[in-house]
Amino acid sequence: MKKITSMIGIIIFLFLITSCNHKDVEDISADTTQQVEETKNQHIESQEIIETDSLSWLEITEDGVNEELYLENLDAEVLEAVATKLRALVEEEVEAERENPEIVITEGWTRVFDSEQYNEVLNMGESAMKPLYWIIYKSPNAGMYEYICATALYELSGYDFTNEDGSLTWVNSKEFLDRFNEKILSDRKR
Repeated sequence: MKKITSMIGIIIFLFLITSCNHKDVEDISADTTQQVEETKNQHIESQEIIETDSLSWLEITEDGVNEELYLENLDAEVLEAVATKLRALVEEEVEAERENPEIVITEGWTRVFDSEQYNEVLNMGESAMKPLYWIIYKSPNAGMYEYICATALYELSGYDFTNEDGSLTWVNSKEFLDRFNEKILSDRKR
């Protein structure tokens, strides 16, 4: 049973790693940072964790995401910080697994959620939420990098996207984005 569980873990991890194209991640982050800087030159005023209810998500509409408005409300410096930290995290984890493939079995790939970089992003609080969303939204992939971004946004949002058995209602970043958008829109209707 342990061998089967280990093999399933390895297969899932390999799927996540192979679906994450670092070049695409770098291109999205660089292009978006440039767009944001051109649209709005804003500075980080606070790194405090603030309740999600105070964050406006007017950019998410029934017709999709209003990208122009989103860019106006996106902090380029925070986007760059989030992308850099999480990209470095993915690269470090991939390298660690190349050097020691057994780490996937002994520690599991979910160890990334205990990393310093991941916790630094969480400690950014509300200011990291829109950058995390943007990274997921603009990425053509649904790999490890995007999954980490989705998990961070999920934790910061405080939303409950779980089934009765405690399992998540989403299995990748694109499904998470669908649930997140649905929640934003349903909350707005109230």
